[in-house]
Amino acid sequence: MKKALITIILVTNVFVTSCLAQKQIDLTYIANAGFFVECNGKQVLIDALFKEGWGSYLTPTNEVISKIIGKQAPFTNSNLLLITHDHGDHFDAAMVEDYLKNNTKNMLVAPSQVINALLKNPDNQKLRSQMVELNKSNSAIFDLTIQGIRIRSFFIQHDTRPIIENFGYLIDIDGIKIFHSGDNTGADSIEYEKLALQNDKIDLAILGFYGFWSTEEERAFTKKYINPKNITLMHIPPAEVRMVKDSVNTIKNFIDITVFENSLDKKSFIFK
Repeated sequence: MKKALITIILVTNVFVTSCLAQKQIDLTYIANAGFFVECNGKQVLIDALFKEGWGSYLTPTNEVISKIIGKQAPFTNSNLLLITHDHGDHFDAAMVEDYLKNNTKNMLVAPSQVINALLKNPDNQKLRSQMVELNKSNSAIFDLTIQGIRIRSFFIQHDTRPIIENFGYLIDIDGIKIFHSGDNTGADSIEYEKLALQNDKIDLAILGFYGFWSTEEERAFTKKYINPKNITLMHIPPAEVRMVKDSVNTIKNFIDITVFENSLDKKSFIFK
């Protein structure tokens, strides 16, 4: 009887230790470059409130927008919204206003261009305390912790238009790290040499589908300068999703790549 009890205790300890050693990220696709990140009870929205698809990109339905703004399941604890840049397929001022007004705990982290777009409405001055402004002219990496979530943010060029204030985010939730590149294409290696993201042991990188994976040169760049354990591709026009999925399936000896197709599709990433 004693031997059996000891065996049960040992097996239980191994199981518990194994569970504790695992790390999990739950990622829900909103639309285009919009995502909902859940980890250890903490929730972050990125580029999730917008309505413009330019005739090419997937947009969130009114129902999804209402759930986010109204903090309905699964967005019950989503008090933190990150916006990469001021483009209509990433950000809508009226939606973000409603999001901030709905709960005084809601916080926005965004570039100056986004903040200025919101403050065009004089009534939004009262929401200023809920906004964290990222200033492109400050070349230093912003490093802050909000509601127990560490966020490093940094200017990385939007394709070939430096006038656009595009910020990437490195989100750290209890040691689990997620990188979102905004509309950066990985065209400038000098930017990434300075960031040295490959040293951050990134668990999941959410990257534009047009710059980080489709050629041998792009894959070498991604491994050298980001080196994540997993990749999720974003900003894919629905008309091209099947082609991208087929292309991803042909790649060997590279980082695991996920391609979402439908709004509210969800995947759990588990690491040891």
